[in-house]
Amino acid sequence: MALLPVSETSKSINPEPNPNLMENKPRQPTSLQGLLRFSMDVTRAEDAPLETLGPMDEERKKFLEGALSSMTVDVVEILQTQIKTLRDVDRLTEAEVANYINALDTILDYVDNIDTANDFHKIGGFLILYPCLKSRFSKIRAITCELIGVLCQNNPYCQKVILENEFVPFLLNIIETDDDVQVIVKALFALGGIIRENTEGVSQFFQYRGLSILFNSLSKFNNESVTIKICFLLSSLSRLFPDIKEQLVKLGFIHQLLTLFMMERCPSHEYVLSFLVTIMDNYPPAVKECIKFRYNVKDIVQRYMNSLRNSEYFEEEELCRRILHMINAER
Repeated sequence: MALLPVSETSKSINPEPNPNLMENKPRQPTSLQGLLRFSMDVTRAEDAPLETLGPMDEERKKFLEGALSSMTVDVVEILQTQIKTLRDVDRLTEAEVANYINALDTILDYVDNIDTANDFHKIGGFLILYPCLKSRFSKIRAITCELIGVLCQNNPYCQKVILENEFVPFLLNIIETDDDVQVIVKALFALGGIIRENTEGVSQFFQYRGLSILFNSLSKFNNESVTIKICFLLSSLSRLFPDIKEQLVKLGFIHQLLTLFMMERCPSHEYVLSFLVTIMDNYPPAVKECIKFRYNVKDIVQRYMNSLRNSEYFEEEELCRRILHMINAER
């Protein structure tokens, strides 16, 4: 299918910041000239007042400009070179995998800049995404998912192109069927980048059974990163769209989260607890479902909270208090 440039931006929503997505930062320089300007800007306050600095003599100025010009890279040319390499990904052999990973890594070095990401689409870069996602080599699939996430985060232009070309159902299929955990983790990252601040992305996520697929993945993979990404993504969606709590309860998320919570403590527990609290908050059926759990949830949460005292896990302790408060209020 053709991946043509688009001009309209998608409608946006305002989810909470995602710790798994890159923070908004000042645009990073992509050339030595840009680096020089960037360095001068950030250090200007520490330098002597500009009026005390003498002008640069013409000979030195010409030398510096020439040196910088000779070392400047043509980003578009670099991207085009990598795209050309990746066009043969469907004929990739084991011996060539490293070269193709290097090509994808090189692209990743540049496309976190929104303008460069948009240019990457305009020069035909998106045409290599599907073939790379279909590669028989899991490392290629994983880094391509990461590339999609970076292209789309905070970028309505790239989000729109990706959505128009049905990448959401493709990524959900990867999450549902791929047998490599690292690919799953990167596909979840890509999914978050696509639907973040994008109502059409969220709509497609629901349309293509996103909740059911993530529920099954949470059960299937005993992996910290998978658990964290799923819990955070669904917590954010639950806050934005409280109506989905009914579906979450019917699917069995309450019992699933409690089962994960009962396992030996690990970093994902904070995200599991946060997601559980989000579903229960202002939704009595979720609280009742929690009370129906095969074990006494109050005792489990109280013991866990006691184990956290005099430790640095203040957020988890507070989440436990909220769960106990909601259960007590319901009884």
